Amino acid sequence: MEEKTVSRHFSPDEKGMLLEYVLDSAWTVVDELIVVFKNEPQLSVIEAISPFGARIINLGIGENPISGILSAFKSAKADLCLLTTERVPLLKPNVVLALFDGAHGFDLSIPRWKDGKIEPLLAVYSVKALLRLSLSGTIPVDSNIDLAMTSLADQLFDVKYISVEDELGQLDPELDSFLKVNDEDSLALARSKASIRGSKAKKSD
Repeated sequence: MEEKTVSRHFSPDEKGMLLEYVLDSAWTVVDELIVVFKNEPQLSVIEAISPFGARIINLGIGENPISGILSAFKSAKADLCLLTTERVPLLKPNVVLALFDGAHGFDLSIPRWKDGKIEPLLAVYSVKALLRLSLSGTIPVDSNIDLAMTSLADQLFDVKYISVEDELGQLDPELDSFLKVNDEDSLALARSKASIRGSKAKKSD
């Protein structure tokens, strides 16, 4: 089986619960897990993710988040890496698998909405392509991780765009994989959806 890695950028102000959900979704698809923390994680978070066997990378004080992501990619054993965050707790394994399947022969496999918006923080990157960019000195230094990764993605040439609505929507009709937890309202919605999903799973047992 081809090795695949999932690398994560984690915000220290979030609870470990979100990260657990994402790791649980990706674990069935990937063979290696690397979690990048901005700061030293709390013991409770480490204990929450330890069952997944994830390797941890801590950023230094003032270090650019992109540097942490590149460090994770450099240490990965795989040719392809999924980059995602803890803010998409309802990420579905079949969406992850579709991104990996689309990445073969490309520098990047990335979801794209009909309005042209891309999802650089939920995409599969070629490790070699990303490291080539890092050596070229063109890695963005924007502290906003979304803008920085969008800029980086725009520099890659062989890109496989996967339609969110038409292709990934067939695998995830409600597009829950793209529900981002950014505030209390979105967190409450994610919890509600997770609760409904859990209830349906119990009924089918």
